Amino acid sequence: MESTLGAGIVIAEALQNQLAWLENVWLWITFLGDPKILFLFYFPAAYYASRRVGIAVLWISLITEWLNLIFKWFLFGDRPFWWVHESGYYSQAPAQVHQFPSSCETGPGSPSGHCMITGAALWPIMTALSSQVATRARSCCHSTLLGAVLGWLMTPRVPMERELSFYGLTALALMLGTSLIYWTLFTLGLDLSWSISLAFKWCERPEWIHVDSRPFASLSRDSGAALGLGIALHSPCYAQVRRAQLGNGQKIACLVLAMGLLGPLDWLGHPPQISLFYIFNFLKYTLWPCLVLALVPWAVHMFSAQEAPPIHSS
Repeated sequence: MESTLGAGIVIAEALQNQLAWLENVWLWITFLGDPKILFLFYFPAAYYASRRVGIAVLWISLITEWLNLIFKWFLFGDRPFWWVHESGYYSQAPAQVHQFPSSCETGPGSPSGHCMITGAALWPIMTALSSQVATRARSCCHSTLLGAVLGWLMTPRVPMERELSFYGLTALALMLGTSLIYWTLFTLGLDLSWSISLAFKWCERPEWIHVDSRPFASLSRDSGAALGLGIALHSPCYAQVRRAQLGNGQKIACLVLAMGLLGPLDWLGHPPQISLFYIFNFLKYTLWPCLVLALVPWAVHMFSAQEAPPIHSS
């Protein structure tokens, strides 16, 4: 692991010193790979393109993010911005690397959420796109069958519509399972807050360390999203648009409206108390699927129906 981190420091130095003009590009790529963007953009975009793909993205996002949280507790991965100081390898020749707000996270660095969570959640999107390309590029019936078979095999099987209790129990299982693992490790003498103290010790600016980078922030997000998905699928608004076939213009309007609502909701201030923040984060991500699946499509569908000109019989 130390050799891997050392190689990463060398690459970071080369990129920052020799390709400084690409700094904004890499920051933008990091932003697009952030697991939180799955909820903010990829999930609604995928859902309005295909309901099945969108729900698959949400399920995979919350399950893999929960697994990522648990794996971090067992792997104890360092982050480069504190490892360069704690390892002692750079005491004689300090590493010439810069910190950024996105790099000063408080959770362990391994496994990488950008790779594990985002990569897994984008799988159904890439599968759907490749299936569409294969279908349009077919040249004979054999290739048609082979595109169809591969698409069926690679499409993730996720719950689409279950009883509301299923989603409530899923959210409860995520919270109780995490609490059980946390207190078991704590009882065994493992300090699971070690990464938080190192982050506060070595981050250049205290304001870069946000509450939403704490490990339990992802738990509140995932459990809230699971419950919100169930509430959305059983809401009266969703029942009215469930069978509706929205046109391309309506889908684009849904995405624009959802972005307009989700953006400000994501940027709301965080309560200073940790417990209040977790409650606020849970409620915010419970509302998230309700907006995307039910309220926004219902509003667009009703507005479009009212704006449509009446058809007069001749």
